[in-house]
Amino acid sequence: MLYRTSTAILIATLACIAWVLVGYFAWIINTDESQRAADARDTQMATVANAHAVRTHALALDTAKESSQLKTLLNVDVVSAAYLIEEVGRISGVTVRLGDAQPEGVPTSNDLAPKAVSFAVTADGKFAALVRAVRLFETLPIPSNVTRVDIERTPKSSGDTSNLWHMNVYIRILTTSDISS
Repeated sequence: MLYRTSTAILIATLACIAWVLVGYFAWIINTDESQRAADARDTQMATVANAHAVRTHALALDTAKESSQLKTLLNVDVVSAAYLIEEVGRISGVTVRLGDAQPEGVPTSNDLAPKAVSFAVTADGKFAALVRAVRLFETLPIPSNVTRVDIERTPKSSGDTSNLWHMNVYIRILTTSDISS
């Protein structure tokens, strides 16, 4: 009887050891499979990142000429633009005064990024001359646009027979040159 009991205990112990070994091997296989999946995911992410970098580099090389042309086109000095606006006043026969020149948007560290500067311009003169000045402002030979125009008749004083008008014009100029506040 003792022989049967010790044999049963030995068989039960061997069965427990076998199950522990089966569990250990299953755990090793599971860990190995998880590691392979993580490695495959990392490899795929690295491949995608590399492909994206190659596409970005190719795009930069393809647009290098255009970027250079854009920089040349937008390399407008703000002071030169102010002189050009004043010259429009002289050409059209109106008295032009430049008000504020304010940079627009958030400054960036990128030298190629276009920056906008808004000019507030006031002018006095005859209506036809003011309209001519607005047309000239709209066709400045620099990258710019007129964002707003206000024209009003100036009040006549006693004995004043002139037909003067007052105009406020807001002009936005694009540039890549350095703008100091």
